[in-house]
Parts: sequence; structure tokens; C-alpha cells
Amino acid sequence: MNRENAGAKPTAPPRLPPEAEQEILEALFEGMEIHSSEIAAILKKHGVCGDVEALQDSYRKRLGQRLMASLRDDTGRREVLANGKGSYVVLEGCGDRRQLKQIHRRIQNQMNGLDLSARKVSGRLTVLERLSHKWRRAG
Repeated sequence: MNRENAGAKPTAPPRLPPEAEQEILEALFEGMEIHSSEIAAILKKHGVCGDVEALQDSYRKRLGQRLMASLRDDTGRREVLANGKGSYVVLEGCGDRRQLKQIHRRIQNQMNGLDLSARKVSGRLTVLERLSHKWRRAG
């Protein structure tokens, strides 16, 4: 990533070497899971690396994100939220309705996505429970 794009949101995930992507997916679907350290080892094997300064910037931003996420009120609710444009907003001090609506929409979309994933997990648990009951009755 060059300096001109440093603050821009990536429009697409970074391209991996096709061989590395294939190896990762094969390992994933062979055992139906893969550990992040296995992914890292495969990427290392295929020579995937990033710019040191960009990696340091990413690390620093992640630490800053953790700090912002840790700022909570007495009831445990977040007091500072990202506006989706690289800035953080103190909710109690924000008077920009458009910005608050954007934050609300982003959070709602995240919740909807998590809800869909939770339903998928629940469906799989239901299948496993049914199979477990069948095995118990058969055995």
C-alpha cells in the first residue's frame, strides 16, 4: 500500500498467490477447520509478506482501536465509536445526526450479519443434536 492510499479503505481483499489460496482451502476443507498458524505457515512458504512500515501502522491502529473500544460508561456500553471513515466519535458529544445515523446503520448491518451467522450455527447444532439422538437410540 502506498502513502496516498494509507487512509483509504481497501475495496477488495488482498490477492494471494493462487497456489497459496488453493493450499489453504484444501487444508480447510480436508479437516473442516484450519488454525491461523497453519494459514500463516502456508503464506510464509509461498513468500507472502507485507511492507514493514505498513504492518507497523496497522499494528498501531489496532492498538488504538482496542483503546477506543475499551472506553465504556458505568453500565458497560461503548462511549466512543468509529464513524467508518477512520475517526472516532464520543457519542454524548456528537451533534451530527448524519454521522450518528451512519454509525447506527453500520452497527445494525454488523448485528444482522452476526444474526445470520448465529442462525447458521444454531442450524448446524440442531442437525448434530438430531444425529446424536439417533445414534443413542440405535446404540
